[in-house]
Amino acid sequence: MTSKRELPNFSQELRKLLKYENQMPPVDQWQPQRQGTVEITIKRDGAWWFQNAPMTREATIQLFSKILLKEEDAYFLVTPAEKMQLQVELLPFVVRLMDVQGDGEQQRILFSTNVGDTFEVSEEHPIRMLKSDDGDFLPVVRVRRNLEALVSRQVYYELAEFIQECPDKAGHFGLWSCGRFFLMDEDGH
Repeated sequence: MTSKRELPNFSQELRKLLKYENQMPPVDQWQPQRQGTVEITIKRDGAWWFQNAPMTREATIQLFSKILLKEEDAYFLVTPAEKMQLQVELLPFVVRLMDVQGDGEQQRILFSTNVGDTFEVSEEHPIRMLKSDDGDFLPVVRVRRNLEALVSRQVYYELAEFIQECPDKAGHFGLWSCGRFFLMDEDGH
């Protein structure tokens, strides 16, 4: 006998959010009355799980990714009526694809995440190294607001081809994108 697994009753609120289909909802401006927790975990590899089973509906995952909010070290799914805390093992997104256009200082590095966000590494989307709890340094990039994505190992290996010595700091390394040099040293300086 199997039990029916149901997500919390976001359905009415989610229908209202469809008007934001091609833009990001202003989740940081909403002050919902109802708050709680939901049994959703975003795994280190970017997979979304509900009640210890993988979520498979990509449209639901993409919609949830648009209403994700980070406050201090906690993550929430937010609608105008509800704010539900979920668990994130490392970061909520993973960069899965990369493209590079141009070269040198004019080079543009484009990333695409597991939830369909596409952007250039730039002032708005800086890349940096993050020291994990186990002491490893991991490449991460800001996706929006204070939400970051882990650069997947495959993409990082591709990106390594474009890392070069910093023009202003001998012995420090990084990469160019959108006219700016981003340090990729372990200390980020």
